[in-house]
Formats: sequence, structure tokens, C-alpha cells
Amino acid sequence: MRRFSFLLVPFLLVGLMLTGCDSTDSMSDDDGGNDRIDVPATYTFSSRFVEGGSAVAYPGQVTRNLLIADIKTLTDQRAGIPTEADLLDRYEYDAQNLAILLSTDPNPAQSTYAEIATGKSLSGKATASYSDVALIGIGDVAGFDADATADDVIRSYIADIAENYDNGQTAPDAYTTAEGVDMGQIVNKLLLGAVAYSQGTAKYLDDVLTQETSPNTRDGDKPYTTMGHVWDEAYGYYGAARDFSESGVYYDADGLVAKASDRNGDGEIDLSSEFVHTWADYSVDRGTVNDINFHIRLFETFREGRTAIINQESIENIRGHAADARSTWDDLVASNVVHYLNAMESDVAGLAADDEVTRAALGDDGAASFNEHWGEAKPFAWALQYNPDKKISDSELESLHQILGGAPPYGKTKAQVLTDINDAKTLIQSAYGFDDANMNNW
Repeated sequence: MRRFSFLLVPFLLVGLMLTGCDSTDSMSDDDGGNDRIDVPATYTFSSRFVEGGSAVAYPGQVTRNLLIADIKTLTDQRAGIPTEADLLDRYEYDAQNLAILLSTDPNPAQSTYAEIATGKSLSGKATASYSDVALIGIGDVAGFDADATADDVIRSYIADIAENYDNGQTAPDAYTTAEGVDMGQIVNKLLLGAVAYSQGTAKYLDDVLTQETSPNTRDGDKPYTTMGHVWDEAYGYYGAARDFSESGVYYDADGLVAKASDRNGDGEIDLSSEFVHTWADYSVDRGTVNDINFHIRLFETFREGRTAIINQESIENIRGHAADARSTWDDLVASNVVHYLNAMESDVAGLAADDEVTRAALGDDGAASFNEHWGEAKPFAWALQYNPDKKISDSELESLHQILGGAPPYGKTKAQVLTDINDAKTLIQSAYGFDDANMNNW
């Protein structure tokens, strides 16, 4: 495993006015200026090109994170009965004046996606070169050929879910196949992997790792440098709020306290700066066991890398931070596979070793939970393939997907299911070097 080395900075109580991605941020010095700055406690960096302007902007990433979350709200029937058009409008989002479905307390500052960005489709990123590849192990899933991509699966399941709702089915049956595949979870996690994670690691962090752009080259007439903006876009897909420090505003020792916090006291939640989106949320959930602290590692690394760009550090220094961010994010995805394997183990805990795992044996609620957890482990395992620096090999991923199969393992005994789960966890532990405490407690 890669060893992580982080610059330790005190986490301060922050009284900043954190606003949208084009607002004034005063925590740091200028973007690319001659004066060196210390790593700020928040992800806030001022422009040296536009007086009083922010050097931080990632509206497209915020918009796509919201679209992903809202598709999940629709597939789960938490916002009426979705039609295929409702789902595709958000998957293929162009410039429609669509309402944001996410609710916060207090209310969001933005009510439509267009207030943040237009033309930021999910489908365009799911079919980008970084994502438009065959899913390893997809051939085991009913209805899909071995060369099916994330886009193929997403479109197929969107159509099936909408048809089931149109035929009068309700959740969870409407998003569950006859084999027990939770299509809503598959769509959601594939979007997180094929769009947010793929773009964050294989596109933007890779740009930092491979391109020769100077950290001081201005991006046209924008208030930021080209490299600074690329870095921000990776951070935007990670999805942390600007103030994601240890001040306890967003999380405590037990995990995320609130996804939203009105840090500037204006009575609204700015979804570009004051909200914790999904990957950052997961980094808190998986960061509480045995000093893993994914949320602290990633937030520190992103702030350190952005500071290194502003300070015009050597390209080797900046790339070191990018490599650390990509490696830690890889660990985070793998930890989610482990977490949902452990959840599947808990789902069958009440059965005897030789009992067959069936829907009847688990009960309606137990079966829905089992389906959900398999439906999260499977696409998170798919997501692993998108990181160019993943620690698990393609052949190991093939083996992992063979163990997971193409649907929840109904028809096997509890003992057989537990053997499969342990085999999958052993494979992941071997590739990632996670210790036993984390493997058992995630």
C-alpha cells in the first residue's frame, strides 16, 4: 500500500462567509501569486487575477452530484411516481429548467439545476472515454452481454423501473428484478462510479499527473489557473463542503451529523459550498475505524494540493498530492465493497448454517435489505475498475465479480453465502492491505 504523508495543520473554528463557487473566498492568498500561503483550514482560495474574486469553481460537478442524488430519489419513489422521461431528463440533462429534488434545512439557495450550471449531463460523462468500457464481470448479470457498459445498464434499468411503476408496482418491487437485483442501487452506484469517480480520478487527477501545464498558467480570462481549475473539478466530484474540517459542523466521532450547514448564516444552504455530497459522505462513514479517516485524508490532500498549485511548487510535489488523493479514493471505494459484504453477512445472521437463503426465509424486509446490500456491493466493485492506479488487478476484479455473481445469492445455504463473502473479503484485503479490524467492522 502507498504510505500517506500529510502536512498537519490545526483545524480552526471557522467564521468565514462560504458562498457559491464564484464568490469571494478570503482564507488564502492569491492564486499563483508570489507570496506563499499556508494550507488553509477550508477549501477557499482567492484569485490573483480578479480582485476580490474566488479562484475556486466547480459548478458542473455540483450539478452532476445533485442529478445523481435526485435520480435515486426518483427511483426510490420518494418524489412521486417517476416516468422514464423524469429519469432520462436528469440522466441526459442539458438546459432544462428542472427542479432540484434535494431538500435541506434550511432550504437550498438554489431551486433548479440551471441556477448552478446547464449542459452538464450525466450521460455525456458515462459515455466518455474514461467510462465507456465494458464492465468487468457484467456477463453474469441477467440480460447483459459481456461487452455491456455502465451506460447500457443505466438506460436498461431506468426503462425497467419506469415501466414497473407505470404498471402499478410500488417500491421496492418496482426497482427489484425477479432475481432480486436492486436496480435503483445499481443505477445510483454506477453513476457514482462511472461519472463522479471516473471523472475525478481517471480524468482530472490524471490530468494533474500527466500534463505539463504550469501551475501559474491562467485559464483564459477566468479568475483561476488551468491547473487550479482541474484540481477544483476533482474536488467537486469528491463533493465535500468547503468547510469540512474537524470543527464538528458536519460530522463527529460517530459519523456525519448533517449533510448541510448554513456556515455563512444567510438562512439558506448553498449547494455549491455548504452541502456534503455522496462520495464525501461515504468518506465519513468509512473513516471511523482504526484510524483510517478517509474524510480527513482526502480533505487534507485536496487542500494541500491546491495550496501547492498556488505556491507554484514543483510539478513533482503537486503530482504527489494528486497520487495520494487518487490512492485514498481507491481505498474508499474498496472499503464500501467490504461494508456491503459485511451487511449481507448480517442479513443472513438469523439463519442456521444449512438453511437455504430464500426470500421466504429472510422475510420481506430482510430480503429487501439483502437485495439492497448486494446491489451496492456489486456496482462499487464495478467502480474500482475506473481508477488507473487501482490496487486491485483486472484479473482479481474478474475473480471478485465471479464470487459476487449476477444477482443476490438466493438458493445457496447460509454457510455457502458466508464462504463467498469471506472469499470476496479475503481477495480485497490481499489487494488493499486493510487490517482485520477494518475488514470486520466496516
